Amino acid sequence: MFPYGFPYILSIYYKDQGTNMENVVEGIPTTLRGDLSTKLIDIVLGSEDKNAVPTDLAKNVIYLWRQDQLASTAGITTLLKAASLVDTDKTCRTLEEFGLQKVAATVRSV
Repeated sequence: MFPYGFPYILSIYYKDQGTNMENVVEGIPTTLRGDLSTKLIDIVLGSEDKNAVPTDLAKNVIYLWRQDQLASTAGITTLLKAASLVDTDKTCRTLEEFGLQKVAATVRSV
């Protein structure tokens, strides 16, 4: 499905944005990732604007879900992108609730 690998695609996107989001996400403790991915999915699925998340990004989320990878670095990075498109403020508040101020600051700056 992804000829160059999903992390490669994400790295190209975030390099274009002037940020290496994967490095920031790798700093998130693995003990938080499961609960964080659940909260981010809630933000994405709770959107009233069904066009807030582009089709390709939604497909990536579904792909990672099927592979049970939503709590991986690629999964959290993808969910952060989708959730920030839906509601940046709510996404950042959620990150701050988990004590992830650095990640929240990075999401705000992208």
